[in-house]
Amino acid sequence: MSDGVADPGLTVHAVVRNRVSERALDAVQGVGDGLEYRLVEFGALAAVVTDAVDPPADPYVLRRHGRIVARLLRRSSIVPLPLGFVARDEDVVRVFLEGQRVPLLEALEYLEDGYELRLHLSARTAGHSEDQLRTVAHHVYEPRQHQARAARLLSEGGRERLLSAAFLIPRSEWIRFVEQVSDGEGRYPAGRMDVTGPWAAWDFIPVMPAGLPATTREDP
Repeated sequence: MSDGVADPGLTVHAVVRNRVSERALDAVQGVGDGLEYRLVEFGALAAVVTDAVDPPADPYVLRRHGRIVARLLRRSSIVPLPLGFVARDEDVVRVFLEGQRVPLLEALEYLEDGYELRLHLSARTAGHSEDQLRTVAHHVYEPRQHQARAARLLSEGGRERLLSAAFLIPRSEWIRFVEQVSDGEGRYPAGRMDVTGPWAAWDFIPVMPAGLPATTREDP
């Protein structure tokens, strides 16, 4: 508390393994571009935090959150947390890390060395039957599902956007994944394929800590 105004607290952007990527994480602190963060450590875990900004719905806050998560992702395996996860102080952050220690460690292991890519399949032209479009969606999704470590359908069955899906891909394989989608697009003249990413694995967090708000995605 200062001059009667409550401290806005800390925004928690992600959780990483404590010390595992210390050199890489420390290298991006204090860079002077508004993305400086610090680590709140508890045992094997560390939370990546910044001073909260009020109001939290400001577009600047969304952009900063996305950029910090993206920068962390380039240097470490992370569990990204939704925009708007604000703690009163570092003690509250440590309580969170302690209480969610098991699911967070399991999530870090599950997401280890992975990127999320999203595939959007749209109808290229009119004049195709619903059965034809469903067949195209099936033939596009199934091979990618087998190629990925994990896959999730986000939406399907629309007349214009036939399918949106998320894929958890090893970091070393993501460029190959994009190239294979591009190479296969010519086989399905009814559909147009767009791949976005790589993103943090928002759609593959095995256990989202209780009480957190819904995820804000980078890719609408």
